Amino acid sequence: MAKNPVEKRVDTLRNLWLEHTDDPQMRVLVWRIPGNADRMLQAFFEMQQHPGDWTTPDLFLRFDAPFDTGFGYSRALRQALADSYIDSKDSLREQGVAADWPFTQLPHHDSASGTMAVLASFAQHHQAQLAHLRYVNAVLAPNGVASQDAWEAWLDAALHSPGLASDASRVRLTLVDTLSDRRWQALAQRHGARVRVVEAPIDMFDIARETVAQAGGSGPTVAYRQLLTDVITLVEKGSAAQTAARAEKAMQIAQREQWPDQQVVLQMAVAGAYVKEKNYADAIKRYRDARTCAIQAEQDQHPMAADLIMQTWFGEAGVWLVAKQPEKAAQAYRSAAEQAQRVPNPMFEIEGFRMAGYCYAQARQEKPARDHGALALRAAKSIDPAERQLTTMALALQDLLRLQDPGRTEKLERCAADYQAAVAAAHLQAEQQAGKLGAQPSPADLEKIESTMHARFESGFQRQRQEREHLIAGGDEFFRKVVALARELLNPLWNGLPEVKHPLDKDVPEWSEPPQFTKLPDPSGLINDAAPVQPSASAVTA
Repeated sequence: MAKNPVEKRVDTLRNLWLEHTDDPQMRVLVWRIPGNADRMLQAFFEMQQHPGDWTTPDLFLRFDAPFDTGFGYSRALRQALADSYIDSKDSLREQGVAADWPFTQLPHHDSASGTMAVLASFAQHHQAQLAHLRYVNAVLAPNGVASQDAWEAWLDAALHSPGLASDASRVRLTLVDTLSDRRWQALAQRHGARVRVVEAPIDMFDIARETVAQAGGSGPTVAYRQLLTDVITLVEKGSAAQTAARAEKAMQIAQREQWPDQQVVLQMAVAGAYVKEKNYADAIKRYRDARTCAIQAEQDQHPMAADLIMQTWFGEAGVWLVAKQPEKAAQAYRSAAEQAQRVPNPMFEIEGFRMAGYCYAQARQEKPARDHGALALRAAKSIDPAERQLTTMALALQDLLRLQDPGRTEKLERCAADYQAAVAAAHLQAEQQAGKLGAQPSPADLEKIESTMHARFESGFQRQRQEREHLIAGGDEFFRKVVALARELLNPLWNGLPEVKHPLDKDVPEWSEPPQFTKLPDPSGLINDAAPVQPSASAVTA
């Protein structure tokens, strides 16, 4: 049976991996992928856990622990490997592999060198039991990086460590970057043949087109699916004229078959292509044509018609905004919010009113800006408290603060920036101190460094809270009512954006200095006292 496009890409990745890891000098392979291909690469890693034609003679271990400091990251990787090993003992026994790796007896040094030594021990132990095992490959994909420079320094140290640098090493590392963000290029240049950058031909647009082509069949649905895939690809890679021309062919099928919902999709795709080329007039026309089709879909009782109408309004509003016509953008966002009410979709209702207020503020129309902000908060108040955290309510609150007192709001934001700078400085100091301990730092010395770092986090956190509380207390009544409403509806600790959480994730009773809040006015009238806003027109005129 012929392989599908996904299976073919997995084969390609497997062959590239085998080709490049055949070089005994190579220690780190950097997959350089298109920006849309992360899932495809993750699928390749996942498939290595299951026997099949796609597997390699290597064991892939994926680590996603965040990188905060080098010693903290080293500890997290070691613990993740130990936990994974314990969890997989039964599975190993079923495969006839003795689960007797003595990891508890190994020296544990929280450094890059220590981590590579643990991985090397793991590889050596299991290679003795599994004749086919070639390398243990650690896929390093932290879900957060406090300092790119510090992480690169950790990788430099790993590459120089005995566990990875030795000719007998059976450990390899994998990193990922993209064609547009070549973050590991400097690492490759520093280490020459030991770091190999490999471009992976796994663009998801190409895979989608091939999948549709391979599906076969005949009839309008098949032809339309192929054309739609071409349109979506051209939005990304082609010109607006090319996209429009291809969409016209698909449109003929959609019109003939009376598929108004698909006509909406095509019109909005072409609109997006025009936006990329800053052809705003044609983009707006396409969004309005899309809305006409969506209204037809609603008349045909299509279940998604109301959502499609809403999307056309949001699309048009976004074009007006980037075209620097905030009043027209505000009117379109208002229409989007009203349509979201009809869907109903409270999250988009909040966002529509919020953005309408934001656009009016850009147009220096304070009263409608405030009124639409109040409408966003009114919509947020009506939904479940747990769901409010998932909405843009916090942004609506911050927009109202900025509208009322821009200077004070900027200072609230600067407090958060100053705190993040203090955290970065504490991280840097801890990294420098830990670096002086060498490749085998003692746990006691690291604990002292970490305790000092955490104390600096705490003091910086308390300082920013006190500064923000002082700024809030100095605001006028409306400013303080907005904060009071935020603490009532969103978070009792809310003190502006960006939000700053406790650095050690402690609950309030555990804080070294529990918060002392300023007395705030009753916010009950803030939303309901807003002046009513006249309904918007059914369309925004150019």
